[in-house]
Amino acid sequence: MRKTRNWLSVLFAVVLALLPAIPALAIDDPDVPPEILGVVLFEGLLETGDVGVFIEYNLDYTIAGIPAETATESFLAVFVDTDGATQLRTVAPFAFDDKGYGRGIIWMYFTAAEATTLGLNSANQALYRIWLVGNPTLTWVPGPVAPKTISTIDIWHTTGNMNTLLALRVLTEAQTLEVPWAPLDLIEITSIGNRLTFTGIDYFENAIPNLRNLAPAVFSTGITIPVQEDIDFTTSFGAVLTGAIVVGSPLTLASGSTVVNVTAVGTFVAELERGTVGTVTTGTATVTGSPTDIVEGTNTLTITAGVPGTVTVVVALRDTTTVLEDSVIGTGLDLTPLGDAFGLSRWMVSGIVWIVITILILVGVLKVTPGQFGGSSGGKVILPVFVVCLIAGTLLGLLKPVVVAVAFILITGFFVGYVLLFRGSSV
Repeated sequence: MRKTRNWLSVLFAVVLALLPAIPALAIDDPDVPPEILGVVLFEGLLETGDVGVFIEYNLDYTIAGIPAETATESFLAVFVDTDGATQLRTVAPFAFDDKGYGRGIIWMYFTAAEATTLGLNSANQALYRIWLVGNPTLTWVPGPVAPKTISTIDIWHTTGNMNTLLALRVLTEAQTLEVPWAPLDLIEITSIGNRLTFTGIDYFENAIPNLRNLAPAVFSTGITIPVQEDIDFTTSFGAVLTGAIVVGSPLTLASGSTVVNVTAVGTFVAELERGTVGTVTTGTATVTGSPTDIVEGTNTLTITAGVPGTVTVVVALRDTTTVLEDSVIGTGLDLTPLGDAFGLSRWMVSGIVWIVITILILVGVLKVTPGQFGGSSGGKVILPVFVVCLIAGTLLGLLKPVVVAVAFILITGFFVGYVLLFRGSSV
């Protein structure tokens, strides 16, 4: 058995030795040398300092006929350094229409770190070279050297919105390719402008990896991450006057009226916190636009005459509570004297009084509401009446808004718990 295997091995080796050598596959040169139609660079697409290279090419095989190999297998684009020899990046075209021959694009991308390491600099734009060369591992006919074209950089964008500039370049190229690639439809008109079709997306997303992030405007749909803004509803009192003409600058004001001394004609600034408002009025010194309203943020005021002299600044906290309080002060609902008699605030006294009134209203409703069989049945309307009383107390300026808010939270929690724990168990 072993001898038989040995004889078969020897016979197989002899047959292989007698077989003629199989020649390597050959590929024709294009009808004209490879064409580089344009080279545009975009600096700062995804990060500061990164570089994208957009190459438009043409490989004409109209006469010779489309080769068996795809353009991806047969041609390479090379980014060459300023010395004209060092190859920094090599990329093959993506085969799509006619196996990638004819017109098309090639894309290269250098991250900011790569661009820094390689020393890419727009100041040396004229010294860089782009090669479009046949794959040297193939046998070229008539050859023997692979076809090669050398070009320079046409445009190197360093300013402007790079994502928009690249999107415009892609859409323009898509419109150009529709002519030689007919009947393929690469671009369409939408309500938001020209955008790539599904066919266009299929080509350009493969030719330009990460295109959705590089040029999102070429797509009719996309993903947008909303910006979460911190909204601050808090209010606080704070007012500071600053300026060379203000005596004691920076001058921190207290709530109420303050007489401020000014020494010369000119401007000064009033900085107010959120919720603080006020007015500046002419005193012995003249304020432009007196009385001038001042609001949250920076307010610039101008003194035109009467210096040295004074102006009057009135500031106060202005929020829902203060607005409601102002609507009550000086009216028949103002219980400030009663509060002063017992050493309590107006809000505390008015709150107690309104709660007592609310209880009396609820008791009256409970007694006078008729039931289905003649008795009282006020329990069903107690809650609506109570809610109305809370709202009314707030609008009348007798209950603080924060008290009503807490009351609503407690009522809601009570009924949710009642439904879940008691009513739910009896279902």
